[in-house]
Amino acid sequence: MRARAEHIRKMRIWLPMVFVALLLLYSASSAAEVCQRKVAPLEGDWQEHRAGEFIVQYTRSGEHALHTPANTTASDIPDVIADAATQLEAMRELLEYLQFQLPLESPRYQTQGATHVLVRFRDLQKVNGRAFDEVRRLPSGECVLIIEITARYRSGNLTPAHEYFHQVQNGYAPFKRPWFYEGTARWAETILGKKVVTAAPVPENEEDLQALWRKSYGAVSTWQGLVEQCDNSPAEETIPEHLSDLRYRDGRPVLGDSRINGYAFIRQALEELARLGDRLSLEDGVTPYRWPEKMQRDSRFDSDMWNAVMRACAYMPASTTSQEP
Repeated sequence: MRARAEHIRKMRIWLPMVFVALLLLYSASSAAEVCQRKVAPLEGDWQEHRAGEFIVQYTRSGEHALHTPANTTASDIPDVIADAATQLEAMRELLEYLQFQLPLESPRYQTQGATHVLVRFRDLQKVNGRAFDEVRRLPSGECVLIIEITARYRSGNLTPAHEYFHQVQNGYAPFKRPWFYEGTARWAETILGKKVVTAAPVPENEEDLQALWRKSYGAVSTWQGLVEQCDNSPAEETIPEHLSDLRYRDGRPVLGDSRINGYAFIRQALEELARLGDRLSLEDGVTPYRWPEKMQRDSRFDSDMWNAVMRACAYMPASTTSQEP
């Protein structure tokens, strides 16, 4: 039964994605054209550290200089850079282990030729990090997604994992409504076992929904309420030992514990939102994965998005409580 449910789940994911991928092949903007747009250069003497699919760029001088460039090892890589790369690789591998669709494996970014995630540490005045959904080209010719992290970054802060989850969201669906986009990205920080989120009641009327839709990061409490209502899967996961053993340079564990509560529901919600995005693209005559930024943030989709989340909740019992014969 469990194997059959998993097969059905995968078919529900990939059939719409295959359809949209075929549409993209016939769109006016080809993948090659998209990736011809260059990464905007920044002033400074930039250095690069590569870790798996991540290209981490930083500078020790000028406007974008790291505030904490200390290095406690024999390598030439600052501690904050090495620690951020470790966190990103751990987050990526955990999401893969939990069967989330990774950004570079999504139809959206595969059709645009993206092969790496560029992580730039730079001066950011008002935010700690941000993620961009467009694919850009490096001077090397590599096509990348871009994450930017403040040069004030301190090791152990979960901004890199948070911003990487935004790229996961971008790979699934076009929506950037803050109650969804920031709420679930804040939930994603709990994957590393570092935060405890207090659950809020799930909205039961229009007034409660309107209040939720006005939220941003604070919506994480409602998402935790949804997790507790919708997801019956165990909170404890058997984490691969090499991930459990990961440490930052000062010896702190990268994973706080093995509790990863609600991932099956969040994953299902992303899949439902992906299907909704495909449908709305057809209805509105918008090229899939090419929604204007204003449309991605449009509040007119709140009700449809909430209905998709409720469908994810309704789907959960069969996928999380079924037993092997």
